[in-house]
Amino acid sequence: MRGVFLCYKEAAKIMIKLGKGGRIIGACSGAGYKLGLTQAAAIEWAPHNITVNAYCPGTSKTVMGDKYIEESAKFLGQANEEFENDMLKMTPLDRIGHPNDVANMVSFLASKDSGYITGQSIL
Repeated sequence: MRGVFLCYKEAAKIMIKLGKGGRIIGACSGAGYKLGLTQAAAIEWAPHNITVNAYCPGTSKTVMGDKYIEESAKFLGQANEEFENDMLKMTPLDRIGHPNDVANMVSFLASKDSGYITGQSIL
């Protein structure tokens, strides 16, 4: 938590000094305190035209995501495929995210098109 706060703070300090606004985009694992920090920072730095948002990717098709599925299935005594199917039942799009899904969201949040979006957690 402290690391996230310090990164946000230093980024904002530079953006405020330059006087051009900017985008701060943090990664969240769903922990509520990071989401609260994102919202508080968005309110604090909005007068400086700085938006603060977070992306919460969940499980993705990566080596780390596959390891999570493997370890979770093992812990629950399930086959990997069974655990993954159970996970998909709780996913509105009925698929696991891919790194490009996250990259596209972060790219959008960093763009001028997202200039009115602040204090949000997405994905």
